[in-house]
Amino acid sequence: MAEVGVSVVMCTYNGAAYLSAQLDSILQQTLPATEIVVQDDGSTDETWAILTDYATRYPQIRLYRNEGTHGINANFFSAMRRASCALIAIADQDDLWQPSKLEQQVAAMSGEVWLVGGMSMPFSENEAIAVDYDQRRPNLSLLRMLYVGMMPGHTQLIRREMLAYLPLTDFFMYDLQTQVLAAAAGRIAHLPDVLVKQRRHSAAATYQQPRNRQRTLGNGLQSVWEALCLYPRLRPHLKHRFEQWKPILAGLPFATKQLQDARELCRLHTTDGCWAYLRLTLFCLKHRHELCHTAERKEMAAIARALVHPFMIATQYRYLLKQ
Repeated sequence: MAEVGVSVVMCTYNGAAYLSAQLDSILQQTLPATEIVVQDDGSTDETWAILTDYATRYPQIRLYRNEGTHGINANFFSAMRRASCALIAIADQDDLWQPSKLEQQVAAMSGEVWLVGGMSMPFSENEAIAVDYDQRRPNLSLLRMLYVGMMPGHTQLIRREMLAYLPLTDFFMYDLQTQVLAAAAGRIAHLPDVLVKQRRHSAAATYQQPRNRQRTLGNGLQSVWEALCLYPRLRPHLKHRFEQWKPILAGLPFATKQLQDARELCRLHTTDGCWAYLRLTLFCLKHRHELCHTAERKEMAAIARALVHPFMIATQYRYLLKQ
């Protein structure tokens, strides 16, 4: 039987520069963690020395070290299974937790909820690193999550029991798998408060230049035209993504409408031909409030975005053209 409490799980790799500040923010939580499981993935800097120093001073810290480098997914999947508590909070090595993060999330973890996330505010101490804080409350729709993650791992508190359902694929990032699983089961919640200050620096595994989110008629039409031009090249990547989702969703044992809709979306995205594209467009119209980053307040705008969604969404993967 898993111990009642919270396990913080952190994976490290060459994180010496900011590791101490993050560990301090975790140790200073208003609701203390029962244990802090840290698994290092073959760091070559001072990361392991910092970890052993902290573990000497704080007995709740449990350290593990991989033989060689396993990568982000394998490291987190392994580390999460080392946790002994019923609740697992995922931590990155270079962020800063707000003092009441765990207390707020545990309070929200009620009933059948499997995953509680929250807002993350980026910051940088380097003026050359651009940051952009998106204050919009994210859409927790499973349909949206099949395209792009809506709840970064460093804000997630999950129930240990859900690990039994994780597909453990390397194609999707571990935190996308956890949120898709919770959304498919209808057991997901989100706090509107900033729980984590996400440090942005060029060495971060997830750092990307912020995109311009300003919406005007001019840049909107330009974006549509660019998407139309890119779509023929990006369509194979989009199709491949949904081919990867199909067996994962087919294997989930939940009888929820959102899972049924998600399976249909996969079928439409992986079927070729004009009629399939038309059916996909009609599907997007029907589910127009589930497909955008946040709820669209204007109905006509929601309809317009749904009509262009099948090819506009492909631009999320333009980075693949450079690989």
